[in-house]
Amino acid sequence: MWSKKDNKKTYFTEIYTQNFEYIYGYIFARTAGNRELTEEIVQETFAAAWSAIDRFNGKSTYATWLCSIAKNKLRESYRKTIYREKLELSDRDKLEEYADHFDLEKMVIDNETRLYVLEVLESMNPLYRYALIMKYIDGMSVKEISKVLGKTSKAIDGVLQRAKITFAKGYLSLEMKRNDENNE
Repeated sequence: MWSKKDNKKTYFTEIYTQNFEYIYGYIFARTAGNRELTEEIVQETFAAAWSAIDRFNGKSTYATWLCSIAKNKLRESYRKTIYREKLELSDRDKLEEYADHFDLEKMVIDNETRLYVLEVLESMNPLYRYALIMKYIDGMSVKEISKVLGKTSKAIDGVLQRAKITFAKGYLSLEMKRNDENNE
């Protein structure tokens, strides 16, 4: 923890240097590999940390403190993006039928699959993308997601169901396309 006799800029530069890569990776994984958005949120995170460094109480590590700031900045970003891009719901029966045949939780993620996952997530509607990230990467409950997104738990259940279907379609389509390319 820094004291008034220390130079705040020098002290913060050290914190920044020691934690930048970790915070960047943390945010990158939660923005589905969107570098531009990641850089924006990393910048907002460190700007907020600079403003709040005087209030850091030392009860956690700087990495933990910065991650909590980053998590809040991510949630703000999720809400803003979803607000900007309202989506329309369609053909619920077909969507539910597809969901019954695809289980996102059981998918094994290796390096090639990880690239497919990032590509599919990036192509998805932001509401679906962020709901899946909060549920399966951040491990949030439906109730927690509903609070972050300002929707009811029932609405989030529906969003997650449609998001899984959209993800499954996109993933399977991408996989088939890659297989066709490899067979040529």
